[in-house]
Amino acid sequence: MSNESCLFSFLEIYYVYMEKIKRSLFFWLLAILFFIAGPAVILYSQGYRFDFRKGIFVHSGTITFKANPQNFNVKINGKPSNSQQLNRINSSFNVQGLLPGDYEIGLEKDGFQSWSKKTVVHSGVASEFWNILLVRGNYEKTEYDTSGAEKFYISPKSDYAAYEKKTDSGLEINLFNISSEKNDSSYNFPDWNFIEDARKENIEWSPDQAYISVPVEKKADNGLEEYNYFIVDVDGETSFNLGEFSNLKELSGVRWDPKEKGYLFFRSGSSLYRLNARDNLDIVKISDDVLSFDLSKTDLYFIKSPNNLAYKTATDGKSEFQQITSGFPDENNPEIHRIITYDDDRIAFISRHEDLFVYNKGEYDTYFKKLGEGVKGVHFSDDGKKLLFWTKNEISVYFTQDWDVQPIRSENDLTNVTRYSDEIKNVQWFKDYEHIIFSTGKYVKIIELDPRDHRTCMDLLTTTVENPFIIYNNYLEKMYFVDAKDDSTIIYSIDFPEPTPILGIGG
Repeated sequence: MSNESCLFSFLEIYYVYMEKIKRSLFFWLLAILFFIAGPAVILYSQGYRFDFRKGIFVHSGTITFKANPQNFNVKINGKPSNSQQLNRINSSFNVQGLLPGDYEIGLEKDGFQSWSKKTVVHSGVASEFWNILLVRGNYEKTEYDTSGAEKFYISPKSDYAAYEKKTDSGLEINLFNISSEKNDSSYNFPDWNFIEDARKENIEWSPDQAYISVPVEKKADNGLEEYNYFIVDVDGETSFNLGEFSNLKELSGVRWDPKEKGYLFFRSGSSLYRLNARDNLDIVKISDDVLSFDLSKTDLYFIKSPNNLAYKTATDGKSEFQQITSGFPDENNPEIHRIITYDDDRIAFISRHEDLFVYNKGEYDTYFKKLGEGVKGVHFSDDGKKLLFWTKNEISVYFTQDWDVQPIRSENDLTNVTRYSDEIKNVQWFKDYEHIIFSTGKYVKIIELDPRDHRTCMDLLTTTVENPFIIYNNYLEKMYFVDAKDDSTIIYSIDFPEPTPILGIGG
C-alpha cells in the first residue's frame, strides 16, 4: 500500500472517530442543558426566579392591585411595568415574578392624581392593595336649581333631597326631586330657624321616605331658646307642629320607626315616647330617665340614668327591656349625651363633655373603655367592624373585629388616621369603608386607611365657601355639596368614583 493510501485511510478513520466524539459531546451537552434547563423551567413555572446577587433560585413574590379606575399604568421603581395581568374574576391586576426586596410602586392615569407606596415583596407572598382610588385632577360639576340652600338631606331611596334655607319670615324646607332636578314642594315655618349644630340634630327621613322631621328653634317670649319639630307628610304635602300634636314639651331626638310606617320616637324631657304621626292618641311612654336612645333595623336601644345602663327592647314600645351593659368604665359615671348602636355587641357612647366610650363584645374579649375626648361624631361601618370618630382636628378609626384583608388589623386596634390644624368637617365613610371623606376649610379630601408607607390623601374638589355642607351618596355614587353662585348658595354634585366596567371589559 502506498503512502498516499495509508494517509487517506488514517484520515478517514480519524474523521469517523471525531464525528463520533462530536456526536457524543453534542449529546452530552444536550443532556446537560436538559438537566439544567428542565428544572429551571419547572422552577420558573412555579414562581421561582434566579437571584444573581445571591446566585440561587428564590421563590418570587407578587404585587396585586385593585383600583378605580381600572385602566391605569403601573410603575415599579420608576419604570413602566408591562407584565401586569388582569384577573377578570375580581378585576385585580397582578405583577408577578418579583424578586424579594423593597419596591416603590406607582399607579398613574392621565387626568388623575397619582398614587404611590413603598412596599416589601416577600418570597412566595402577594403584597395586596385592594382599595386604591385615583382622584381626578378636576371634576365636572352639575348644578341644581336650589338657590339659598344651606344644608340638605337625601332620602333613603335617593329620590329626594330635603334642603333648608332662610327667608325673611323664617325657615323654608324644599323637597328637590333628584331625577327630574326640580323642586316638588316647599314648606314654610315662620319665626322658626333650623336648629344649630350644637344640638347634633338634622332633618330625619322616615325609611319609606313618606315623612320628614325638621328640628327647629326660636326665641321664646321669656328670652330663652325654644326647641321643637315640624313633621312633614311628604305624600299628603302637609305639616304639623310636633309639640302641639303630642301636647308635650322639651322635645328632642326625633327618630322614625325602622319597621312601621308613620311611627316616630322622641324624648320629652327625660321620658321616651313612641307616637303615631297620623293619630296623636296612639302614643306610648316607653321609659323615664332616658339619657339617649338609638334604633337599629329591628330594635330600640336606650341608656338610663343614674347608672348609665344600656337596654334593648322591641320597637313596638311595649315589650320587656333587656339589659345590655352592666357598668360604665369610668368612676365618675359621666352623663351620656348620645348612644350610637350597631347591634347588641357594638355600641358607642358620647358624654355631655364629648368623651367617647365603646362597648365591644369581640371574638376574643369584651371591651368597654374610653376611646377619646372632644369627640364630635361617630359612624360605624356598614359591616360593623370599624368605628369612625373624629374631634375638631383629628380623625381616628377603632376596629371592633379582626380585619383579615391586607393591611391586616386586629380586634381592639385604634389608629389615628390624620390630623389638621384647621377644623375638620363633614367626616363620613366612603362606600368601601377603607377611605374617609372630609373637608377642612374650602378643601374636600379623601384619605385611605392603609397605613403602609404613608396614607394617600387626595383633594376631591375646592369650593369658594368655607366649610361647605357635603354628603356622599353611595347608591348614586355622587358627591353633593353646597357652594356659592352669584349672591347665594346652591347644591352641586360630581360623579365619583369612576364607573366600573363589568369583568374589566370597557371603561
